[in-house]
Amino acid sequence: MSRFFMVSLDPAQLYDYSALSVMECIPEKEGKIYRLVDVKRKQKLPYPEIVQWAERVFRNPKLRPAEFSPPIFLIDVGGVGRALFDMLRADGMKCVAIQYTGGGDTPNFDNGAFNIGKSALVGKFLAAWDDGRVQVPANASFRDLLINELKAFRGHMSSQGRAKFEAEQGEHDDMIMAIAQAVWWAETRPPKTHPIGLPMPRPEQLLTGRTPQPKVPKFDY
Repeated sequence: MSRFFMVSLDPAQLYDYSALSVMECIPEKEGKIYRLVDVKRKQKLPYPEIVQWAERVFRNPKLRPAEFSPPIFLIDVGGVGRALFDMLRADGMKCVAIQYTGGGDTPNFDNGAFNIGKSALVGKFLAAWDDGRVQVPANASFRDLLINELKAFRGHMSSQGRAKFEAEQGEHDDMIMAIAQAVWWAETRPPKTHPIGLPMPRPEQLLTGRTPQPKVPKFDY
């Protein structure tokens, strides 16, 4: 399985924050590595502008290097997400729809969406984070904002004995969820072989142990 990019949207109503993440997934023997390229959150965006934002990022040619598998677009279809999902599909976008539920560790596919308990989804992300497999560039402009969200992100047991994860009162978890749903999806997908295959290294590269590595693109959106 070759590396690929994931664009993940956690949409919100007009006066809340919508978050959009871009992440590179790098398959390794020890587990997939998730290199966060960018994540942003925007407020007071009408639905058509959220759609335009998501489409502009996903259709960036930098997400489609020849040696990569095609990129994946994911969207939370709870609440306003279903209407945005329909708008994206109408524009020809292929989307992976994710619907959070109150519980259940085993996902099921129904009404065009993967249904999964939020605690199970977040658990996959936190496990990868604790393993050091979610990589955030030290000089990233979004790093401090993301760290602040993580510090305010709490887990507790409900009265029904279920784990719940949410931001503290007055805080946000939009960026976390945009990242977490992409990590969950990749962690639960079986490996696939790239249909084209990677370029073979030259003989001198085999002798030195150095093979060319694709460059991670920089985004400005």
